[in-house]
Amino acid sequence: MVRIAVEHPFTSVRDALVQKGYNAEMLEKKTDATDYDVIVVRDQDDLTDFHMSVSLVEARGRTLFEIVEEVEERLVRQGKIQSPAPMSAEHGSDSGGAGSFVAGALTGALIGAAAGLLLAPKSGKELQEQVKVKTADSTEKVSGSIDQAKEKADELKAKREEKKEEKELDKQEKAIEKEAKQYEKAIEKEEKKEEKAQKEHEKAEKKVEKEIKKAEKDAGGVDVVEFGESSLDKNSDGTIKVEPTDAAKKNN
Repeated sequence: MVRIAVEHPFTSVRDALVQKGYNAEMLEKKTDATDYDVIVVRDQDDLTDFHMSVSLVEARGRTLFEIVEEVEERLVRQGKIQSPAPMSAEHGSDSGGAGSFVAGALTGALIGAAAGLLLAPKSGKELQEQVKVKTADSTEKVSGSIDQAKEKADELKAKREEKKEEKELDKQEKAIEKEAKQYEKAIEKEEKKEEKAQKEHEKAEKKVEKEIKKAEKDAGGVDVVEFGESSLDKNSDGTIKVEPTDAAKKNN
């Protein structure tokens, strides 16, 4: 994990780095300097005996944004991190979150710039003029960051709405496709049912025709006479004789 130390009194620098997700802390002892990847110092001469293997970022006469930017550049050159995204994008897509960060950063920038300039060996008038210039520059940068954060938030919001509409359209299309498939299945089922009934009807007709033909064949062209009431007698040769009764004769 990347470790960053910040020399007193630049607590605003430490806070800005922490808000960007870095492991940053105040440097309490110079002997601990070798434990860090980058150290923010007032003047590089402060750690002359310890900076052989440590990357130092000088804070004197610089704004908070300039200090944080150089810290990240040093870490990128060391291969510790990838090129960082703009500060507004790293603190959420919500314009309120980004705005609160840069608003806090503005205070830190002003304090950092003033503290750095006060450490510089300049006259009081020169310091006042430089503080005004640095403060105006910091304010302009922070305002630009706020605008970028709002634009980013609006862009992300528009994308979310667009994706939401696309999902709703996909959902409706799938529902329509599902209903169409169900309707097609119902029609197909009904057609199969009618086809089956037709086949059964044709089968029944064929069966009736077959039975009629069989009956005609069995009859062999013999006329069938209805006797009504009749009696059976056996002839002497063993054949059966059928004769109508007297009542049947009268009726005929």
